[in-house]
Formats: sequence, C-alpha cells, structure tokens
Amino acid sequence: MKLLKALVVMLVAAALIVPAVSFAEDRLSLSGQMRTRAFHKDYSFDKLDNDGTDTYANQRLRIAGKIAVAEGVSVTFRTDITEGTNWGDSSDFQNGLDEAIGPIRTNGFGHGRSGAQQQWDRAHLDITKGNFHLRAGQQYVGSGGTWAVDTQDSGLALDLGEGAPVKLFVIVDDDGGSINATDAFLFGGFGNLKGDNFKSRIILSGYNDGAEQEVYLVGVNGTLNLDAIKLMGELDFFTGDADDAAGVDAFGTQLLVDASLALSDTFTLGAQLFYAMGDDEDQQYVRLGNGFNGWDPIYDVGTNLSNEEIVFGNPFDFTGQSAGVVGGRLYTNVKLSDSLSLGASAAYVQEEEDKLVEADGYALAAGLKYAILENTSIQMQLQYEDFDVTEVGQNGAADVDGGYDAFRAGTGIFVNF
Repeated sequence: MKLLKALVVMLVAAALIVPAVSFAEDRLSLSGQMRTRAFHKDYSFDKLDNDGTDTYANQRLRIAGKIAVAEGVSVTFRTDITEGTNWGDSSDFQNGLDEAIGPIRTNGFGHGRSGAQQQWDRAHLDITKGNFHLRAGQQYVGSGGTWAVDTQDSGLALDLGEGAPVKLFVIVDDDGGSINATDAFLFGGFGNLKGDNFKSRIILSGYNDGAEQEVYLVGVNGTLNLDAIKLMGELDFFTGDADDAAGVDAFGTQLLVDASLALSDTFTLGAQLFYAMGDDEDQQYVRLGNGFNGWDPIYDVGTNLSNEEIVFGNPFDFTGQSAGVVGGRLYTNVKLSDSLSLGASAAYVQEEEDKLVEADGYALAAGLKYAILENTSIQMQLQYEDFDVTEVGQNGAADVDGGYDAFRAGTGIFVNF
C-alpha cells in the first residue's frame, strides 16, 4: 500500500510538471551562434626594432533568449560564454617541472575550466501597446550609417508612432559610484522618414558627464534605391566641450557617401568617400557612446572576421590625433553560388589636418564565406595595409613614426541557431 501511494504521488507530480515545462518552452525562444576562429598577424615597423608575428585561436558561444510573458510583454537576455581568452591562455600553468607529477599546475585544469569567462551584454524588458514600445534595461542603441550613436548600456528607450518613426532614449553611461560623484548620461532621439524607395533618419544626441564634458550631435542620413543603383549618405556635426576646465572644445564634421551598382544578381560594385575635418587644438569626436558595434567599413568584405581582431577601425579619426580624414574605398561582392560568396576592398586614406601628424596609406582586404551545411559556414579573410606616419606635434604616434606595414589573416567556423 505504501508503494502504491508513492507511485500515485509520483504520477500526479509528473502530470503537473509536464504541462509547465511545455508551457515554458512555448514562451521561450532561443537563438545564437557558436564560433571558433584562428588569426595570424604580422607587423613590420620602418624605424623600430619590434617587428613580430602573433598566431592564436579563440571561440565564443552566444545565446540569446526571448521570453514571451504576455501579449505585448517580453523579456530578452543575451550572454557570451568563453569569449574572454584565447585557446591555451591560462595562468594555471607555472614554469617548472616536478619529477613525480610532471608540469606544475595551480588547479589541474589548465584552460579547460574558464568559469569566469561569461558576459551578459543584454537583459531588458519590452512593453508594446499599439504604437507605443518601451524598452528598459541593458540594451543596444545605434543610429546606423556612420554609427555616430553607438552604445550598449543600461537605460530606457521609447519608440512612438506606427513603424517607430520616433525613438527617444536615455542611457546611464556612468552612475558615479558614490554619493558625491557626478553621473554621466547619453541621451537623444531619432526621427525616421520612409518612402517607397528611400529612408532617412535625423539624429539628435548629447553626452554629459556632469563635470567637464558636454558634447552634442546633429546628424542626418539617408538611403535611396534606384533599381540596380543604391545611394547612401550621412553628415554629422559634433560640438560642445571636451574638457571645459582645460578649455578644450569638442568638434567633428564628418561625411560618408556610399554608391553601389548591382551589375547582375550576383555581382555588386561600390565606392565610398570619407571626409572628416581635423583640428590641431581641440578634440575630434566621431561618435557618442561606448562604440560597442565597432564600425569598421574599410575591412568590411562580407565576413564575420573583421571588426574585433583584424581591424582598421573608424576611418574618420584613423590617426587618433583629431587629424580627420580624406579618403575613399572601392569594394565588390560576388555571389558565385547559393553557398559561396566573395568580397574584396581597396582603400586609401590620409589626414585632413597635418599640423600634428602626417599619415597616409592604403588598405586591402579580401574575404570568403562558404556555407558547408545549413546555418554553418567556413569563412576566411586576408588584410594588408601600408602606412607612412610622421609625428609633427608632441602627442604623435611615436610607436609607428616612420611608417609600418601589416598583414593579417583570419579563418573560422560559424554555426548559427
């Protein structure tokens, strides 16, 4: 009898648990990517004796989830696992050898236990009712185009109107950390216009650290589709105080023009023009926010290998000395089959203001993306750049004075789910 009662209790419990699990699965949707990558970098400096190479591999498991709480209410999260270190990177191994046990380890697992390498970059709630959409929590906000607003942080974003023609946001960049410390905020809004073959966005944003930095941005971008021809452009203007106490102004006038022509269904040829004003006294701004998206158009050839490890970076201040840029780029994308695509790029840039630094050079890139199975691809990218750099002022790039060249390559396997 006791055994029978126990079996009945177990069956009832199972009957209650199974619908709950099924209900939870219906509400939860998962997506993400698993990637493994390998890179090789080779640098050569004209006047410095620190040429060298670096070869390494890394990985990342990204999992994103959305929980449908109720109609119009959802919770979203995204986490990256094992992204922080390269294969074999570990302080677990010590120099030395014990005759009895061999190489000495601190915990015995080497890089096989990287428990600290998990990052949570998104965790927010969404409430939608009619043309009203509120997002609260850790989220991404970006303006597109030149990504003059580009941040991933915690705050509020509000979309209003059908098709979200207006977005308002306020992001807490830094809460100060103590009672007497000042807080830093990124805030602003986007106004969106859309027609049959065009779309445009007006960008208004500001950043205030509560102390010496107060910077404002006004920008506009637009895209026009004319059958085989696609035109895109953006103009941004930054102003304000970079350091009010030191009398350093914030400035930035930058322009991107992008024109592409689809010569066929499988072949596209395009050109980009980059311009940004330089200054030898004040601080150039190319974006507001922490730059999470990492805009890197010079090496964008259609793969997922640039931007993080083999980068060129934002071209508008490529010298890092508020010197601006005048440059251009030609690019092409070729789809050889449903599973194989190629991309190539050639760019030349030079400084706009030469009082602090004189720099010019070219950058070449080529990439390949091959889908070996459904949602699974092998990708490769090669990059080469050659630059002449001459320090003129006191804050120059002394580590590359005289110029340098660099060859970088990457490959990886990407599985999307």
